[in-house]
Amino acid sequence: MELGLVGGRSFYMGEANSDQLFANEQGSFGVMGRYNLNGRFALKGNLQLAGIAGTTVGNADAYLYGTEISFDRRLVDAAVQMEVGFYEYGVPRYVPGSSRVCPYISVGLGLTGYKSDKSRVCLNIPISLGVKAKVMPRVNMGMEWSFRKTFADDLDYSSSSTSFQLNDSWAGSGSSNKNKDWYSILQVYITYDLYGIGSSCYR
Repeated sequence: MELGLVGGRSFYMGEANSDQLFANEQGSFGVMGRYNLNGRFALKGNLQLAGIAGTTVGNADAYLYGTEISFDRRLVDAAVQMEVGFYEYGVPRYVPGSSRVCPYISVGLGLTGYKSDKSRVCLNIPISLGVKAKVMPRVNMGMEWSFRKTFADDLDYSSSSTSFQLNDSWAGSGSSNKNKDWYSILQVYITYDLYGIGSSCYR
């Protein structure tokens, strides 16, 4: 079992930003825990605060009535993911054949708390790619890039606008799958193993 801290940068992708990575990026930070099922599989959980921002300024003609609006919002992100490593992860001198460095992918289910016109909570699906390293027998460091697909379309709500919102940018209806907001988090973390790894007896 590992516990630790995470910190990084987050950004929004939706009606106000469909293809630009790290546009209007904000800070993110929180805590994470990992329960290692074995050297390749782990259950990972996080609780963090992330920021997103966006604007139609400079591109208002692409929206209804050529409206210019901006938003800046804090999100509470909580998720549980199944992590799959490409190598057997561990301390080689204690676990023969293991690697101190391990790239991994993970996917899971989470919740996003935010405030648009009122306080809301929605589901999200986190999809992550990362790499972790055992820098000391009980200390781990890593970097992870994740995308959160949410089941909400008002993360880009603007309190300064009363006649136009990005969740209805052309006053029409569309695919329920397409009209959902995403956000991404690029972060680094450090965790500490709560229990030491002892050597095993091999014949």
